[in-house]
Amino acid sequence: MLALFLACTPQPPPLVAVSAPEAWVGVLTDHVRSLPHAVPVAASAQAPESGGAAVRVLLREDASRCGECFVVNAEGEAFVIDAGAPAGAMYGLAQLMEWHGWRFSHPCDTEVPADPQLSAAAALGKEFEPEMARRGYHPHTLHPIEAMYDVWGDPDPTRATAMLDWVVRNRGNYVQWPGVDNIVEDATARERWAASTRTVIEAAHARGMKVGVGVQLFGSSNLQLAYDLLDQSGEEANDVAAMAARWRVLTEGVPWDEVSLSFGEFFSADPDLFIGRVEMAYDTLQDAAPGTAMNAVIHVGGNEDVQVEYQGQKMMYYFLATFADRPIEPFVHTVMYYNLREDAGGAYGLDSFTEHREYLETALTDGRTVTYFPESAYWVAFDDSVPIYLPLYIRSRWLDMSALRDKGLPLDRHVLFASGWEWGYWQQDAATLRMNYALPDSWEAAVQDLFTDSRTAEAVIAAVEAERPLIDDRLGPYLAGRDIAMDIGDKAGVYSQPRRTTPAEVAAFPAEERAAFRATVVGGLRTMADALEQASDLPGTDRWTAEVRDGLDVTTARARYIAALYDAVLDQAEGADPGANLAEADAWLAAGGAIIESRHAHLHDPLGERLTTDNLNPTLYDYGYLANAHTQCFWMRERGEVRKLLLGESYADPGCTL
Repeated sequence: MLALFLACTPQPPPLVAVSAPEAWVGVLTDHVRSLPHAVPVAASAQAPESGGAAVRVLLREDASRCGECFVVNAEGEAFVIDAGAPAGAMYGLAQLMEWHGWRFSHPCDTEVPADPQLSAAAALGKEFEPEMARRGYHPHTLHPIEAMYDVWGDPDPTRATAMLDWVVRNRGNYVQWPGVDNIVEDATARERWAASTRTVIEAAHARGMKVGVGVQLFGSSNLQLAYDLLDQSGEEANDVAAMAARWRVLTEGVPWDEVSLSFGEFFSADPDLFIGRVEMAYDTLQDAAPGTAMNAVIHVGGNEDVQVEYQGQKMMYYFLATFADRPIEPFVHTVMYYNLREDAGGAYGLDSFTEHREYLETALTDGRTVTYFPESAYWVAFDDSVPIYLPLYIRSRWLDMSALRDKGLPLDRHVLFASGWEWGYWQQDAATLRMNYALPDSWEAAVQDLFTDSRTAEAVIAAVEAERPLIDDRLGPYLAGRDIAMDIGDKAGVYSQPRRTTPAEVAAFPAEERAAFRATVVGGLRTMADALEQASDLPGTDRWTAEVRDGLDVTTARARYIAALYDAVLDQAEGADPGANLAEADAWLAAGGAIIESRHAHLHDPLGERLTTDNLNPTLYDYGYLANAHTQCFWMRERGEVRKLLLGESYADPGCTL
């Protein structure tokens, strides 16, 4: 538990002391409790006495400012933050601390300066005002990630509130997470979950935040034990009763601000039935919890199964939600590190997300309320569970926002879909939340804002540039892993991850295609690895630099490993001995394993063991999201596949799923 972790950790003398209006003292005291050092907060209209604190702060309420607006000024040896409400005061306090060397990186791990000094770049006197009204964060708790345990699987309001504080310090004001269906039948689990969730929502409201929960409409498309409204759809009256019962379980005594309605993946339904049940979901929600807002996720999908005809138009099934005659806000979703402008690599069977971009642009042009809902990690066999380090996400998230702004259509609402924080994935989450508040002129500036060490920031920027071919040259699926479920889906023509050419297919290529594959794919992976290796030549041993270095090194090993396996396949197809490249692959497998072992011994989360091991939890997966990374399951699966193809060796396919 975070409370126990903090209580058992020796705390240094206060580095920051705060005076605040009496009405703000309670929430501010609760807010700073999640920091790794004491920050006394007193009710006073005067700046606090020094008491050894390096940073003394007076917070003042200024009703002329918006609730999320603030300005910081120096008055003598203290600082004054004028804000419109506690939220703005918290943002201002975070900003001032950042100017003194703090970084609010991981929810369980704050970078604290040894000697706080005001940066020469501090913008004292600048008026800060958010560019977006909704700046949201969605930890996808259908996945066995940190937040799933904290808000659902092993509810802990102290840790969950620490996540809220991290979102606030990075200038966010909205959180939502999907519900899991274990609370439907298990009354004990529900009581514990409800008590914890009430505490967390109350803490969020005190911080000026709103909180949402995700549900799925149809059980028939529920692939991940999500909380759904209809196990089976039938007669209208029966469906109304079923929805009412599910809403009662989810909302009685739990004051959600919003519900996010989703529709699964790879499935569709009759358009009129679908729209009618979406409207029914809204109406029955209003009966159960009047005034609760609703949004609907507009997922992606190019497979024929999710294409429908409605009102003379062919569209993705998910867009049917926009035809419901209810005030339901579209959440326009995209996946992985792909963006609205560039190639989508075949993700979910799509070469681009043009349909989603055009819908967003039209809605913004018409002044309709709409939220953009992209990802910062995909988890399942794609990124942090491999593991590979992909700050490339930061560039894509910035590109989406800046391209719309450049067209005169700035986003006003943005929620980031996240799947884990370790291996540097907190970086894209923190950067995106901060870009929602104030979008910089470049993605590089967003990266630089994350680190106090400029050399570490430059290494991350170099990594992003090195990884551009994952999108530009469609090399992404080669660094990603594959599990057995994806292989089965491919055979059925149902795609999620972008598809890569298999070793067996490469072996069957004619000579000209083999040469092209070796030059573009294998050569591209090796060139990327060279650039990542150069970027990882970083001085310093602090935990933030070490994490970046480990991420660069494991991704280098991964790229060289895959390149060596494919080179071995190409060698044998050309009549050469594949032995040298198979030996190289094994060397990079071992190198990757050593990096993983070291990184997993230094996770940010004090409860990190449950992320890397098998364990019971209410999701579909009986292991933490880093378990396959820990065992290198995807690497081993590829090794067995290639050695069976080339050497006839038998191997037991680990599957790497469920």
